[in-house]
Amino acid sequence: MLGIGLIGCGRIGALHARTIAASPDCRLAVAFDTDTDRARALAEPAGAAVASTAEDVIADGRVDAVFICSPTNTHVPLGLAAIAADKPVFCEKPLDLDPRRAAEVPAALERRDLQFMVGFHRRFDPAHRRLKEAIEGGRLGAVETVLVVSRDPAPPPIGYVKASGGLFKDMAIHDLDMIAWLTGWTFEGVHARGAALVDPAIGRAGDIDTASMTLWDGHGRACTILNSRRSGIGFDQRVEAYGSVASATVENALDAPFALHDAGGRRGGPLPHHFPERYAAAYPAQLAAFVSAVRDGGPVPTTAADGLRALLLAEACGRSAWTGAPVAIDRSPETTSGSDHRERSI
Repeated sequence: MLGIGLIGCGRIGALHARTIAASPDCRLAVAFDTDTDRARALAEPAGAAVASTAEDVIADGRVDAVFICSPTNTHVPLGLAAIAADKPVFCEKPLDLDPRRAAEVPAALERRDLQFMVGFHRRFDPAHRRLKEAIEGGRLGAVETVLVVSRDPAPPPIGYVKASGGLFKDMAIHDLDMIAWLTGWTFEGVHARGAALVDPAIGRAGDIDTASMTLWDGHGRACTILNSRRSGIGFDQRVEAYGSVASATVENALDAPFALHDAGGRRGGPLPHHFPERYAAAYPAQLAAFVSAVRDGGPVPTTAADGLRALLLAEACGRSAWTGAPVAIDRSPETTSGSDHRERSI
């Protein structure tokens, strides 16, 4: 059974700890958080140890693979330390806020046969996988346009916003990875706009809470993404793909698959509250894919290179929103500014 060392025991770390506990193929061996009580709360029910430092987790002989769920600015140094220790890594997104720093991870992996998986859980959602299969199987014909709608139920705390890197790198990055995965297209340009329409405090923090992005490839095929930090109906998650012979959609998933039809119309169940509920099936599938790759020595389905690609797309979205004009997508991290565009993207 694979021993997991967990670094970071906040909301996403706790979600992964619960998923690990439910798996027959791995166990939580060691946990660390700067808040020791938070680490102990996850470790004790699992019979796991509590480490004094993140580096101790990586060095612990009981740890076969490392889960990095700590703040974004720690992802690259901890990832590189785990690579140097020859331990497989699962790392939450984004790899970093600066593409140049993020590029250090795939560069280090070029010299090692080691699994490093980035947490893009939407790829493991059953509905999105069916859409991917329909596209790859030619059931839509030639796909020409894709629309993604992603709206959170409510803005996160302002403290989180200030440290998040901004909407494009924190929230939209999931959608950017997903459209690249679904379509297989190489995007060449983007036109993005953003504003603080939901919470004035987000604008004062130099960020946006509402955004639209249109990306296109060299053939003129386009994907449009609509993001908002607020949805009055719950966690709003939809995808529409249009092809030359058919279209396919991923609809919102209801908490209860029940609808009442009467003279007043149709009334169904509520939407899931947030991502843990909506993507409840995706997280076990994601963990199983990681464990399988480590156990069998195979490749992971969401790589460090995928993480860098999504970050570069998010960086381009920020530049476009800042200038108000379309920008070319540069796929080389060495030529990106790596700066924080939040204040200038409103």
